[in-house]
Amino acid sequence: MISFQVFYNDEIKTINYNNNETILSLKKHIINVFKLECEYIDLDFKNETTIRGMGKFNLDRGIILRTFDNYKLERWNLDEKDIQCKLIEVDNYEPEKVMPIIKKANPSIYRPPSKSLEIKSGDDYVKPAMYSLDSETDFPTLS
Repeated sequence: MISFQVFYNDEIKTINYNNNETILSLKKHIINVFKLECEYIDLDFKNETTIRGMGKFNLDRGIILRTFDNYKLERWNLDEKDIQCKLIEVDNYEPEKVMPIIKKANPSIYRPPSKSLEIKSGDDYVKPAMYSLDSETDFPTLS
């Protein structure tokens, strides 16, 4: 469990939050706790030093980037810590929605685009020789 102390307009609220949730879900939870009318917020972290952990993201002082919205809080070393942050309201911003990747089923065998025009269905793969082994012009003698 992570404890966030959120500052907004001379009001301080402590929010305990699960580290299996994303930063975007934390931001929406904070919007609901403070009963804000905006759709999105930024979090400005006020920690004294950078919070580091082996194999984890660093949590620096300042506004966290919006590209981290879809990452879970467990990606940072925040377990059992008290984090202080300031809430900043943001207008005219829609968080990016993650779209699932849909793979198309392709029953045919893959051929690179450079080869797709050369071989047609029913054609022979072996081309006839354009030379004669008995020809003196194609294979001159070594002398």
